[in-house]
Amino acid sequence: MERTDLGRIVAFSDGVMAVAITLLVLNIDVPHLPSGREDELDDELFDLLPSLAAYALAFALVGRYWVIHHGFFERLRAFDGTLMTLNLVFLALIALMPFSTELVDRYSDEPISAAVFGATLGLAALVHLRMVRHVLTREFVRPHERGVPEPFGGAIALTLAVVFLLSVPAAFLSTLLAKLMWLSTIVLRYPLRRLAR
Repeated sequence: MERTDLGRIVAFSDGVMAVAITLLVLNIDVPHLPSGREDELDDELFDLLPSLAAYALAFALVGRYWVIHHGFFERLRAFDGTLMTLNLVFLALIALMPFSTELVDRYSDEPISAAVFGATLGLAALVHLRMVRHVLTREFVRPHERGVPEPFGGAIALTLAVVFLLSVPAAFLSTLLAKLMWLSTIVLRYPLRRLAR
């Protein structure tokens, strides 16, 4: 059944993503130094750099998903139960990001941790791509903006999803290779969009 009260879906989605992004920073512990050893704080902070890097990467990726998701829902005139279900699956994967991030931070050299991180992002991208295809098929996009969601659901979105999913087997060859693949999705997004235009 077609419905038009999109505000509640958008508010709920924004809330889930805000909580996921907030939880990312809770994985970083402030160093606890015994009294008299405060001069070692700089070393302790230096040791936190990998955790801060994992946080920054996850924040950038979840933030990018939020921007795409927000722009996508802005262009809709209606939705149905299928879109709500797909959106819940997408949000479930986004809510897993704090876990995936802590896993890849704590076990940075373990291939399985990198594989879980890549799989979480890749599956989220595929579900979002499926949402876009669904609304285009059902004509839930406002008539004057029918071509606009294509950047969110076209070849670029599919390419990014494939990169994340390919990082899963790549992680078992090299965790560094998998991490470079994740970074490439941030760096290459803008050149790919300009090329598509």
